[in-house]
Amino acid sequence: MPRAPRPREIVVPGSISNLGPGFDALSVAVDVYLRLQILEVRPDAPGTIDVEFDGPAPAGENRIVTGFQRAAARTGAPAPGVRVRARSGIPVRAGLGSSAAAAVAGIRLYQVLAPASSDLDALALATGIEGHPDNAAAALLGGMTVSCQTDDGVIARAWRWPAGVRFVVATPGAELETAVARQMLPASIPLRDAVFNLQRALLLLRAVESGHYEDLREALRDRWHQPARQASVPGLAEALALEHPALLGVCLSGAGPSIAALTAGRQAEVGELLGGIYTRLGLPYTIRSLSAHQPAGSAGRARRPRRSPTLVRPQA
Repeated sequence: MPRAPRPREIVVPGSISNLGPGFDALSVAVDVYLRLQILEVRPDAPGTIDVEFDGPAPAGENRIVTGFQRAAARTGAPAPGVRVRARSGIPVRAGLGSSAAAAVAGIRLYQVLAPASSDLDALALATGIEGHPDNAAAALLGGMTVSCQTDDGVIARAWRWPAGVRFVVATPGAELETAVARQMLPASIPLRDAVFNLQRALLLLRAVESGHYEDLREALRDRWHQPARQASVPGLAEALALEHPALLGVCLSGAGPSIAALTAGRQAEVGELLGGIYTRLGLPYTIRSLSAHQPAGSAGRARRPRRSPTLVRPQA
């Protein structure tokens, strides 16, 4: 039988991880995307990858290249060289899963070019690059994910995030590297705080599943990572203290400095609330109104990725 044609574009969503108490376990894929357009396949330059960026290339490690090279090293299956163009609406070092999306994009690119790698465990490989599985699971599977690292690899499960609950994400004009943010975390936590987070993580899962969204505010509370990072995330304390009928709950998005607020359809009001915090602090910011990128095949078919998120109010 003839081989199916290679896709010309690889699209990977960003993600909001942790969701308050679900540190390194819970994540939701959201409709802001990294896109890799395959410009040229080079059989005469096997194993090489050349990435062109729309706009400035991100500083530091290129996770697209890392994902591609790690996949090649893991399988040993030959792949032709490739030249791609990367376009990303995911802000870097902002807590929206940009590095995980890049690593996943590189792995998926390799899988497209090397059909013999079809049995590659992309989740385990991306987790090894990232150091934790939550963003990688959401980038690969879509929807809401729970992931678990075991002695034998990574287990991840995905399901639909409720379509009626949207995210208003505020990103201040500052970057925070995940590696730096993780250095802020305590080496151990008291038993009472461990129990506190366990209770709320389970409450969060049930609230999302059952539609008891009135429980989300309490379910998003955390004592593991947000208190340790609060001093380095502008506006976090103020955002966590917000109370308004339009708000279902607030949490740090990943390692930050983005802050995610949940709402059931009143995005503009929530955007005004979050924007007011940064205005008072005298900081530039961007507000994004995001929906979940649902798992492929959920509700009959995968939702077509949007070209860009709705911007409620960007501030220079």
